[in-house]
Amino acid sequence: MKKSGRVIGIMARILNTRRPRALWHRYVLGFFFIFVTVSVSHWASVETITAAEDDAEVLSVSARQRMLSQRILFLMSEIDEAHAPHADHRLEAALDLFETSHDWLVSRPDLSDELKAVYFENGAIPLDAFSRRFVQLVGIASNAEGAEQQELRALLADWGTHDLLAALAAAADLFRRESEARIARLQAIQQITLLAALLVLLLEALLIFLPAQLSVNRAIDRLEARTKHLKTSLKVLKKRNVELSNARQNLTHAANHDALTGLHNRRSIYEHLSFDAPATQRGDTARCVMKIDLDLFKEVNDTLGHHAGDKMLVHVAQTLTRETRAQDVVGRIGGDEFVILLTDPPSVDMIMALAERITAAVAQPVQLEHTSCSIGASIGYTLATSTDATADQMLVEADLALYEAKRAGRGRACAYSDALAQELEMRRALFREINEALAQDQFEPFVQPQVFTSDGAIYGCEVLARWRHPERGIVPPATFIAAAEEAQLIDQIDRIMICKGLDFLEEMHAAGIELPSISVNASPTTLRDVHLTDRLLQEVRARHLAPAHLIVEVLESTLIEHDDDAALHTIEALSKAGFKVVLDDFGTGYASMSNLSRLRLDGIKLDQSLVKPVPEPRADSIITALVTLARSLNMSVVAEGVETASHHACISRLGCDVVQGYHIEKPMPVRNFADWYFGYTAYVAARA
Repeated sequence: MKKSGRVIGIMARILNTRRPRALWHRYVLGFFFIFVTVSVSHWASVETITAAEDDAEVLSVSARQRMLSQRILFLMSEIDEAHAPHADHRLEAALDLFETSHDWLVSRPDLSDELKAVYFENGAIPLDAFSRRFVQLVGIASNAEGAEQQELRALLADWGTHDLLAALAAAADLFRRESEARIARLQAIQQITLLAALLVLLLEALLIFLPAQLSVNRAIDRLEARTKHLKTSLKVLKKRNVELSNARQNLTHAANHDALTGLHNRRSIYEHLSFDAPATQRGDTARCVMKIDLDLFKEVNDTLGHHAGDKMLVHVAQTLTRETRAQDVVGRIGGDEFVILLTDPPSVDMIMALAERITAAVAQPVQLEHTSCSIGASIGYTLATSTDATADQMLVEADLALYEAKRAGRGRACAYSDALAQELEMRRALFREINEALAQDQFEPFVQPQVFTSDGAIYGCEVLARWRHPERGIVPPATFIAAAEEAQLIDQIDRIMICKGLDFLEEMHAAGIELPSISVNASPTTLRDVHLTDRLLQEVRARHLAPAHLIVEVLESTLIEHDDDAALHTIEALSKAGFKVVLDDFGTGYASMSNLSRLRLDGIKLDQSLVKPVPEPRADSIITALVTLARSLNMSVVAEGVETASHHACISRLGCDVVQGYHIEKPMPVRNFADWYFGYTAYVAARA
């Protein structure tokens, strides 16, 4: 601090205009400035020369890259046509030089952001990756043969004469422009410093004769300006205080209200629950927390856009405010989820009536973007008969009740109860068990044979999921399939069954067992995977199988809601790829006929509820009609649930192509199939 103070004192004495005898100090200061500016100018000249030399080398290397790319193509052509000796060595040398030059260019510490973008970011393939891929493909093409070599050489020729050459030219041009800009900047610095030296000389002359009175006048002017500024600042401060008070009120409102709907936000709801508990209880309950979640709201966002979705949220907020009392608190806690806090409601009946009014009002069609839109509302609520219930507890209970309402079919209200909490906990425990079973590979395939009705030959096997629990043994699918679907784990089980089923089929073929195909079930979640077809193609090809070896059974309960449904596109893609698609459980849903007309199917699988009544006149007539329909659509018919020999004979007489059921064989572990197969084929051969 003392040292800096001494420097400031010296500078003040040098610039003092009240001491004429001290003006020579200014000459010294002026000469110092001139020396500095001339030194900077000299430095700029040296830097300009150095930068020019460095940039010349960069420009030379970048230009050489274009030449090398063409030379590489030329040498490849000479190697291909055997025109020149030692062309291989020259090609290798050209590649090494190309790659070394490229590494030198991209690793320069002064590489600009624009050049980094050209080399590493711009385009489908940045220039760095493009150049390295070019070198790699040249090496691959040199060692390739036949059609592969020709294809690679054609690709390299196209790259080298168009894309790569253009990219290298663009990079070289950018190097050139940056070099010119850098030299221009240094030259500008040089000129500016020279002009600054002249300006210092001029100022030196002027400042010597500057009267000391000017300094005094400037000081007086500054004091008057400061006085005026202080008076203005006082007025501004008073006005700012008023604005800050208004802003504080606005911030308080914004911190506690949703910006879109104007309703209370999550923070405000939590504060009301925590601090606004009633002191007395006049009705059946002290408080009620009602959670509302919109059904089908995602479809509005997906089809009409988020602007229309925001309008729908505002409409719902207005509906909830209209249906509730003035003392009730209505809030939006995120997305399409709303909360209503009913303080001291008069009765449970009043709460149920409010829930019914809300579901009915929200379900009314709304005109958005010139389109009539309909959504729904699912409601879960919990009641507190005392003020002891905490905010977190009530919100969790209402959320559990909402979850049950949506699981039960949506568009309804559900109240929280201890029994509901126990049931949900049991389901969650099952979800955890299924997760653990997936992690420990406890799901295994069982297979059930399918045979032709005409001659008894093997048609294929259906792969069925079984859970081998370490304590409970084999767990049937009825116990875990619905839970897996609810937990959104069914697609993982599907993938496991597909992979293990294909492994089984590969093993059977390796053992000489003629098993034409396997059938696997595809859940709605699996069908809506846009990558399913590619994944199945990879799996069958990895095992040297054909797509025709795999039959995908689509549940009849999978509703195709519209022509853009992902499941519809997946089924079409599976058929085009060569997989067979069969409509499973046919006859159990209302959309059977519409699905037949919309889906590309290879067959139908009659549900056992249609098959079991046979022989019976009405059941026989229905199956006969379905077989006739399938024949007209060029589809096969599989009947499942065939239990006895007489049952088998009746189904065969009605025209079904394939049968499956306990009469043929129960589902069995894959390790038992080979023994069954040899026994069954021997039995069929003996009967023939």
